[in-house]
This record gives sequence, C-alpha cells and structure tokens, in this order.
Amino acid sequence: DSISLVPAGAVKVTPGHSPPDLVLARAHGLPLLSVIGDDGTMCPLGGGWLQGVHRFVAREKVVAALAERGLYRGTQDHAMTLPMCRYCCPHPVPSVSPSQD
Repeated sequence: DSISLVPAGAVKVTPGHSPPDLVLARAHGLPLLSVIGDDGTMCPLGGGWLQGVHRFVAREKVVAALAERGLYRGTQDHAMTLPMCRYCCPHPVPSVSPSQD
C-alpha cells in the first residue's frame, strides 16, 4: 500500500448506511449509526436541526449553512455504483438490513 502525501479531503462513513461502511465500521470498532430513516427523513443522529427534514432538503440546508460560514468549497460530480431494485423508489436510501449485519 502507498500513502498519499497530498490531502484528499474528508471521507464520510455512516456505519448503518451501507455494506461498505459497515465493513469499515467493524474494522475500526465504530458503532452502527443511521442518520436517514426509512421514510427518507433525517434522524436525530443526523443533527438535531435537521431532524424530520427530507434528505434532499437537508443536503441543501447543509450546503447553505457551510456557505454562510465561508466553509463551502464546492461540489463535484463523481461516478458511483448504486444498487437498484425494480420494486424500490427511484432514489433508494441505502441501509444495513438484519441480513447484512
């Protein structure tokens, strides 16, 4: 393995959110957390000020709060693999189910 000396930014890990995050959580002894509820709204762990807010609206509020404080550095598109199910909504909320735990 090589180590990059160039800062790469932040990495978000939400142990209860997806199977890859669950693997990371277990490897580092992190507790399982979920910040997005089954209904697509933010849970208390997602920040009290966002509790009950739909995840897409919450994203806009977080960006606005960062910008307001001069901390927003921009947004970049990135390719990602998102498993889809023909029975699911158009924007599924990944989460760790009991069968994955």
